[in-house]
Amino acid sequence: MPERRAILAGAAMFVVAAVAPFVEARRILARELPPLRLEQDVPNEFGAWRVDSSIIAVLPSPDVQRQLDEVYSQQLSRTYVNSAGDRVMLVMAYGEDQVGKTTVAHLPDACYPAQGFTIEPRPPRPVPMGGRAPLSVSRLVATKPFRIEPITYWTVVGDRTFSSDYERRVARLTSALDGVIPDGMLVRISSIDANEKRAFAAQDEFAAALREALTASVRPRVFGRTA
Repeated sequence: MPERRAILAGAAMFVVAAVAPFVEARRILARELPPLRLEQDVPNEFGAWRVDSSIIAVLPSPDVQRQLDEVYSQQLSRTYVNSAGDRVMLVMAYGEDQVGKTTVAHLPDACYPAQGFTIEPRPPRPVPMGGRAPLSVSRLVATKPFRIEPITYWTVVGDRTFSSDYERRVARLTSALDGVIPDGMLVRISSIDANEKRAFAAQDEFAAALREALTASVRPRVFGRTA
């Protein structure tokens, strides 16, 4: 089944690339929305969490960073800590064009191995969102000598949230065929912690607190329309 989905995802990506140059976009969604400024829109402090500069998130190599700059309009990387001493690293990457440009190569599944990590997927478990629809996410554990990093991430295309890259690619294809250019975002939350159960629990709490801290105009672009 995973192999079949990978083949279908690849086919969907090929179709997107093939049709994009010939589809006249009728709407560029990012131009219809309030300006997004991640540095200002994401608070330095919310709930029990505040920015902590003592730990730096995994950064890509210079050549990968150049590719990221070509794909994404904005990027944000911060480390937060709570009163219990739990630390999480938040990385957000926003792109105004999710049809003509591909972000697949920069998902954690690909970028962590490129930096020498071994990754192991974990079963998906929706993140509770305080009485609202739970957030579907992907979970991984990335390891290399002297570092174990549990990871929670999701992507947004337009105002829809995806944990499956296959579904995300299909959404991009549908948008391309409809002549719509949606914006999109990759959100990654991770921790350096050998206890993955504790790490994922802290990440869940962080995600729920972050959702509450965002304004009504920014929230759907980070958590999707169900937020």
